[in-house]
Amino acid sequence: MTHLGKPMGVLALVAVASGLAVLHRPPAPRTDLTVWVFTEDEAATFREPAGGGRSLIEQFRQNTGKSVHVELLAQRALDGRLMSLFLADDPAAEAPDLVEIDLGSVAKFLRPPTSDIGLLALNPYLEESGDMQRLLPSRLVTWSKHGIIYGIPRDVHPVTLTYRNDLFDQAGVDLESAGTWPRFQQACLAFQSYWSAHGQPQRRAMELYTTQSEELLMILLQRHINLVDDNGGIHLTDPGVAQTVAFYAQLVAGPSQSTGIAADTIPGTPFGYRDLADGSICAMFTPDWRTAYLKEYAPELAGKLRMMPLPVFEAGDAPTSTWGGTMIGIPRACKDPKAAWELLRFLCLGRTGLEARQAYSDIIPPVKELWNDPIYQKGDPFFGGQAIDKLFISLARQIPSRCMTPLSINAQSALTLVLNKAVSYANERGTDGLQDACAGWLKDADAELREWLRQGEQ
Repeated sequence: MTHLGKPMGVLALVAVASGLAVLHRPPAPRTDLTVWVFTEDEAATFREPAGGGRSLIEQFRQNTGKSVHVELLAQRALDGRLMSLFLADDPAAEAPDLVEIDLGSVAKFLRPPTSDIGLLALNPYLEESGDMQRLLPSRLVTWSKHGIIYGIPRDVHPVTLTYRNDLFDQAGVDLESAGTWPRFQQACLAFQSYWSAHGQPQRRAMELYTTQSEELLMILLQRHINLVDDNGGIHLTDPGVAQTVAFYAQLVAGPSQSTGIAADTIPGTPFGYRDLADGSICAMFTPDWRTAYLKEYAPELAGKLRMMPLPVFEAGDAPTSTWGGTMIGIPRACKDPKAAWELLRFLCLGRTGLEARQAYSDIIPPVKELWNDPIYQKGDPFFGGQAIDKLFISLARQIPSRCMTPLSINAQSALTLVLNKAVSYANERGTDGLQDACAGWLKDADAELREWLRQGEQ
């Protein structure tokens, strides 16, 4: 195996490149507090007037006398500048007071020992303010290391399954009665059989990715399996992983196999929503953030959809999962941590800030007391009057914890390679011996990951 060594050389190059970019960036307006964000909705939530009144940052200025500048950056630029700041030994470096960090990025910032992490530990602030009890505990795990919380979640992202109720009804298939994944597969095969007999042999029951493992990870989380736990324990060889990979692989097997119920789409594009609209696929995973895209890219589906909890494998599995997420943290080098926490609470934990966000997003907030708000109880005409937010909230209480460690991304990459092998096996040979083959590939991936970790520690 190639000796990978410590990744500090790469990080240093990122820091240099980011530093050069900083030199050529126009100076930000002089303000008391600065917030870095990478999502336009977040910037608008903070900057724009809410309901025709004052913006959040203007309200904060009038309440406290402190001005706030919200800087919108591309995600890569934000990550690079933040890493450069954390690696720099320059006391004059200007740190933001608050920073938005994505789920896929947080692990690299939590890589150092807890004493060297560049983000402020928020446990004391959460305990003193009483906010610890207001937030969903399972969501705090994602932004923590060894029990130390480094970010306030901006979301929960419970996952449901949305399906073409009109087409399943026409086929005489009651999808919601299929409470387990094997029964769900059988219902989908019956659905496909009906449509094949009625001139639609290419119609597939569900969208599932074959070339990346994010949806497979969601199903593993349902079974409370994190590939890497908070203590760095690697779980690629847990028996449930091989079983789940094998089951998922035969779900996405090609038309030559009798087990396949799914078709692939291109992640991060409108194609999946359009496929749902034209009936090429008839169900998909829907975290709360995905419903807005459905309405935008497939408006003709209004009244044709229904939403349900996820099937499970066995008792104790969660009927939901979680997909994606962001946090807001306080860099340790910020000039006034107390003022930064005050701003963070106002923007993200106060009712005023959370209500302002509703103007730009339908995402379920992580503050439990707001879930009784009437806005989350009403029916949604797009889903035939079904109260989908109420369903999301009932599932939010059950979302599994998702750990994000420096090894998590490596483990997910290893899982993707195993999935690709499993799909090829299922297409070529069917299901006989598939689970044992998956167990062998996962064992090899586990050994490779542990060797990579060992070399990185030298």
